[in-house]
Amino acid sequence: MSAKICILLKVDWFDLPMHYQEYKKLDGQKSENEYTKNLEIFFDETFEIFIHGNCIKHDSRTLALKAVMVKAKISMFEVNLIFTSVDNIASYT
Repeated sequence: MSAKICILLKVDWFDLPMHYQEYKKLDGQKSENEYTKNLEIFFDETFEIFIHGNCIKHDSRTLALKAVMVKAKISMFEVNLIFTSVDNIASYT
């Protein structure tokens, strides 16, 4: 697990089972292990630009989301499910 997701898992607002439940409510079809793997990629690619507004890794949020799609080998629909599962629990932007 990356340092970013480990940090998020230790803060009060991040509850992995709750986020996975939200993902399933949104009709997400991945297993919890697959979701967790993709979530880690999601945080790794989007954290700086979405949370801090830093263009360290990507020049835009769109490019960060596209990087998630490529790195995780998932559709943009799936990327949006992951984003929404996080954002619905606690605002990610």
